[in-house]
Amino acid sequence: MLPRITSRAPLTRALTTHTAVVQKDCTSITPPYAHLLEKLDHVRKALKRPLTLAEKILYSHVVDPSSSLSGGGRIRGEAYLQLSPERVAMQDASAQYVCNLLVRSEQVQLMRE
Repeated sequence: MLPRITSRAPLTRALTTHTAVVQKDCTSITPPYAHLLEKLDHVRKALKRPLTLAEKILYSHVVDPSSSLSGGGRIRGEAYLQLSPERVAMQDASAQYVCNLLVRSEQVQLMRE
């Protein structure tokens, strides 16, 4: 049987440096939740039904919910949605290339008008 150790040495920190916690200003990276929720209220009123999670994500970025969803939400295959997302996540370089093409085509259309 092993002898029991009755006294322990106090715990000490080793190989660490204590630094003060830096407060980060997150206003530039925080999405405008109040504005997105306001858009979802307009969408719920236009569609007159509860929304699925996918619809909440998509419709929270619609430019003008009242005019885009004026047909009672029957847009699949019949109309285009004008979206303005805060961020776009892309998996590879080809997605970035396509995104740049879309931005350029929009700029060309604006120049023609």
